[in-house]
Order: sequence, then C-alpha cells, then structure tokens
Amino acid sequence: MKRRARNIEIFSLSSVDLFAAAMGAFALLTIVLLPYYKKVLVERTPENNIADKAFAEGLSLVETQEKRKALEVKRDAQKRNVSDIESREQKLLNELRAAEASLEEKMAKAEAARAIPLPEPPEPIPEPKPAPQEAEPVITFRFLGMKTKKDDIVVAMDLNKCMGGHEDSVNQSVKRIIDSLQDNHAVRVVGFQQTDNGARTTSWPTSGLKRINTSNRRQAISFADGLTRQFGGSASMLDAFDEMLDGPGEAIFLVSDGLPNPAANNGLRPNAVIREITRMNQGRKEIHTVVVGNYFDYKGTVEFMEKLAEDNNGQFMALASGRSGVCD
Repeated sequence: MKRRARNIEIFSLSSVDLFAAAMGAFALLTIVLLPYYKKVLVERTPENNIADKAFAEGLSLVETQEKRKALEVKRDAQKRNVSDIESREQKLLNELRAAEASLEEKMAKAEAARAIPLPEPPEPIPEPKPAPQEAEPVITFRFLGMKTKKDDIVVAMDLNKCMGGHEDSVNQSVKRIIDSLQDNHAVRVVGFQQTDNGARTTSWPTSGLKRINTSNRRQAISFADGLTRQFGGSASMLDAFDEMLDGPGEAIFLVSDGLPNPAANNGLRPNAVIREITRMNQGRKEIHTVVVGNYFDYKGTVEFMEKLAEDNNGQFMALASGRSGVCD
C-alpha cells in the first residue's frame, strides 16, 4: 500500500485571495483620502505659526523686561559712582581752598613781621663769679716722713722708768719735732708718768700754747731736755691723754717706748688702752706716735704705737736706740 504524502499548508489559496483583496481595498482608500490629509496639514500650519510667534514674542518680552531691570540697576550704580566722585572732588576742592587761605594768612603775617623792626637782643647776663673758696690747709710740718696740716702741736713725752738709757734718742726726737715747726705753728710740751703719789703731768707753758719764734723754740727744747732727767715710775697714758684731749692743740706727737703698764692704766691691757683713748678722742685730734728704744725686743711695742696712730688719723715712726734701757 502506497504511503500518502503529508504537506502542511499554512495558507490556503482562499486565504491568499482574501489578503490580496484587503490590501487592494486599503490602497484604494489611501488614494482616495490623500487629498483630504494634505488639506488638514495646510490649514493647521498658519495657526501653529501664530502660536509660535506669540510664544516667541512672550519670551522676548520677558527677556526685554529683565534686560531693562539690569540696565536700571547698572544706571543706578553709575549714578552712585558719579555722586561719590563728585563728593570726593568737592572735598579735595575744599581742602585746596583751605590750604590756599592758610598760606595767604602765613604770607600776610610774614609781611607784617618784616614791617615791624625786631627788638635788639638783650645784653648777656654776666655769669656770677664763683665764691672764693677757703684755701685748703697747706702741709708745713714734716718730720722724717711724718706730716700734718695742723698748726697747734702738742709734744707728749712718756717719762716712765723704762725710757731711762734712751735719753739721747728722746731728746733728739723732740728737738727734731720742734725744729720742724714754722712761724705759723704754736707748741706745747707735756711730760707724763705714774709715781707713788699718783699720775703726774708737767707742761710748758703751764697753760695754752706758745707761738713759735726763736726764743720760744729754744725754751721748748730746753724744757724737754730737762724732762729726760726725770724718768721714773710707770706710764699713765689714760690720765695724760684725758688731760691733753681736753686741752689746747690740734695734733699730738707721742714719744714713748710703747709699753703701757696695766697697773697705771686702770688695769687695761694695751689694746684696751688704745680703744679707750680712741673713744675719748672721738676724732677731734690727730695722734702721731714716735717709738724709741729697743722696740725690736718687744713685738707689742710697735703694734701698740702703730695701732694707736692708725685709729686716730695719725702716722707712726720708729727710731732705734743704740743703748739699752733700764727695763732690758
């Protein structure tokens, strides 16, 4: 038995015929309606143009208004700038006018000043002459390096027994002191010692001082020479200085071996004697010291005499003796 072929056909001939007819009808309708379609397009175009122009004119109006506002703002700013410039110009003009007026005023004053004769300058006031100063005291007394500006001199001679044996040195020292005095000086010679009867002082003159001349110089040296024959007892320095510091004289020259005995000086040792004499003096008088004798054998001798002079604005000197004293 022969197999029958199976062919699947999607469209039949009648379907194709139907489609062809439909397409022909569509083409016919399109051809028929085409004039009407073009007419609608031509009729609607003017209206559209008017609308577009109206819209464009609206936009242009808005832009114009904005430009006008911006222009007004710019114009206002320019007006303000012009006003500020005018204000500054006016201020500068006013300052210039004020300066011109001030200059004219100064020039007028200068012209007026030239017209008035200037007064003659006052005579210079003479400078006052400085008041004459008192002449500073001149050093007129010199004794082997010792010097003073004082005019009233007291020569104090220690007459204690230890000075025995040094008569020549004592006399020589006193004589040199007195011979060194000038006519402007006055002198007093005092001998002191401690005896069994107590402290004793002997002086020339008996009161006051003597102005230096040939006669008085000779008398002073002679009196001192006589005192060197009276050595004895101890040295009562405190009593002697108590009297001399309250008496006449500005400078005291002490000639001694520098060995104050505590028993004759209120029990005070040498340093305490110095402090007490300095306290009594209180800087009123110069105290110069001349040590004689064998002072190399006694260390305290030089120290006492040097310290006494130093504490009382005086000077110190040591004169060696070739002979031995009675206390050696």
